[in-house]
Amino acid sequence: MAANLLGDESLAHELMEAAIQQTKEKLADLAPVSLEEARTELGRAYRNAIRRERRARSKITLEGTCDDVELLLSPVAPATDAIHAEHDLAAILYDTPPDLQRAMLMRYGARSTWEEVAEEVQKPKDSIRIRCQREINRIRRRLGIQVRPSKD
Repeated sequence: MAANLLGDESLAHELMEAAIQQTKEKLADLAPVSLEEARTELGRAYRNAIRRERRARSKITLEGTCDDVELLLSPVAPATDAIHAEHDLAAILYDTPPDLQRAMLMRYGARSTWEEVAEEVQKPKDSIRIRCQREINRIRRRLGIQVRPSKD
């Protein structure tokens, strides 16, 4: 069984000894059992020993320093950038009414047309456009952003 499942016949003796020891300990606490029950228990212990050996062999072992391991790990930066961006957006739009937040995110985040935005928030197109522009100007003032007049 050990040779078939593990591909290594040399471990069969060690695994059987471990199974015998486990069976001995388990049966010591019980009332006397028949030979067939003892064989069944020994077979179960032997299969468990093989299973444990297979599991131990399948575990990944990394050798080296923590710097070597860091090279193997995927970078965390993309996730942290998204979290920071979401936090920044929440802080910027903190005082903005929810319907206006939705309109601004639709227009400037999802690049929806003003008609789509107006339909979604159920306001006239010009009204929602002007409210969004005023809110952007308010946020710019709060953040200290100077807007240069365009040279058109």
